[in-house]
Amino acid sequence: MKALKISALVVAAAICAMPLVACKNEKKPVSSGINVISSQSQVGQDGENKATIDPNAEANNFVFKYNGVSVVVNAPISKIIDSLGKNYTYMEAASCAGQGISKFYTFNGGSFVISTNPVGNEDSIAMIAINDDSVSTAEGVFIGNTMDQVKKAYGDPKDATETVLTYEKGSSTLVFIFDESGKVTNITYQAKV
Repeated sequence: MKALKISALVVAAAICAMPLVACKNEKKPVSSGINVISSQSQVGQDGENKATIDPNAEANNFVFKYNGVSVVVNAPISKIIDSLGKNYTYMEAASCAGQGISKFYTFNGGSFVISTNPVGNEDSIAMIAINDDSVSTAEGVFIGNTMDQVKKAYGDPKDATETVLTYEKGSSTLVFIFDESGKVTNITYQAKV
């Protein structure tokens, strides 16, 4: 169990470090004093922002529940962050998914991480990563379950390998990663890109 928690914390740290590594080729601040936060954006050729926050996210996507609060990708975090409690650490980094700042909320010492990306004037939930067995999916799947237990809860996956099962629903993806013994080591809810 201790090795499982350590590997989960390593995965959580790697997830939090991704934006820092992914954005390392960013432009330096220009001489006018304006910082270029990201050279990538979700703005189309017509100048319109192509990223959206799904107003029906909970009804149409996979839902993670924590302390009775539904957490869904593509939904604004501002509507739920206060309901989740104050037991989290916070980190932010330049966003490579859009212009602005990605925010990372790590709960219960690393049990799960919620990351957001800026969409217009809101911060949209981009990912939820479950890292240990103290929390589970809404369907009751947790770190340490077997591949058969995951398939029993979710049915046939959209995509499968020996170590990864991927499910899709609405604008969300739910990914289960397994170790060599066939036990779940990481669960990630992701916004489809």
